[in-house]
Amino acid sequence: MQNPEQTSPEEASTAPTNGNARRPKRLSTRLMQLIRRIHLYSGLLLLPWVLLYGITGAMYNHQWLFSEVAMQPLSEEVIASTPMSEFPTPEGFAQQVVDSLQSAAPQSEILLAENPRAEYTGDLLFEVFASGERHVVHIDPITQESHLVTFPENPETPVPVLDDLQSFIKIDNDPHISALNSVRPLLDEAGIDSGNPKPFGWAKLNFLAIVDGKPARVTYVLKDGHVDVTHYNGDDGFTPRAFFLRLHTSHGQSPHWNGRSMWSLFVDTMAIAMVTWALSGVLMWWQIKRTRWIGAVLLLISIATATFMFISMQDFYATTKL
Repeated sequence: MQNPEQTSPEEASTAPTNGNARRPKRLSTRLMQLIRRIHLYSGLLLLPWVLLYGITGAMYNHQWLFSEVAMQPLSEEVIASTPMSEFPTPEGFAQQVVDSLQSAAPQSEILLAENPRAEYTGDLLFEVFASGERHVVHIDPITQESHLVTFPENPETPVPVLDDLQSFIKIDNDPHISALNSVRPLLDEAGIDSGNPKPFGWAKLNFLAIVDGKPARVTYVLKDGHVDVTHYNGDDGFTPRAFFLRLHTSHGQSPHWNGRSMWSLFVDTMAIAMVTWALSGVLMWWQIKRTRWIGAVLLLISIATATFMFISMQDFYATTKL
């Protein structure tokens, strides 16, 4: 017979005890737990894209990173013996340009600004093709240091077919003309003087065909009728480095549901995830009281640095119009 003071294991597991009663979690606690899970699992889900954008961003900034080209420095003695040794300073060249402008427009007074902020925007580049390879000479206009970049032959370069084909073809009942003629009533409906609309952009029609019994890829430019017909063997036409850099910049929506459309969805997902990681990171930092002061200092430094860089870059683009 069971002692009345004793309880069964089942009852003991459900009976409340002082100080150990399970209390329902507050809404804020459950919300923070949800944010942490989103922060964690979205990072795991999008890990390949995080790595892609991080690594390829650095590849854009540094040509030597995962480089497919051969780079070699050129002789300082040789360039010092060339007319490059007399290459003008930015300020000196700016004055030459102003003098030429004044000669070309004598009716106006053109003067160099008191603080012209003259700067060269990049290296001087010169291209040459030799021995089946493409070579580019880089010359720094300030230090006059130079190096040679040699590009290997792309094994996936498209091979044209139909050698006797003209670059442009004429299509009967050209649908692009129909689209152009449809623009005027659309603009009129929007209350805009249609004037003379002009084609803009490079919409293309891509398809596969069979030429002399072999598969071919055809690209037709709707704007002007330009057509390219090349052998098709499944190659994308890029070297590995160029392919990953193209993935970095791929954007926009395709009219068809294809790989590019799906890639666009992940680009949107990455944009949302980056904003989410930033905001959820701030919330997670604020939840840990012992890190608030250190985090606050870092956050202020981050905001100040970003503000300075935004203003600096805006000034750069305003000055150079790049």
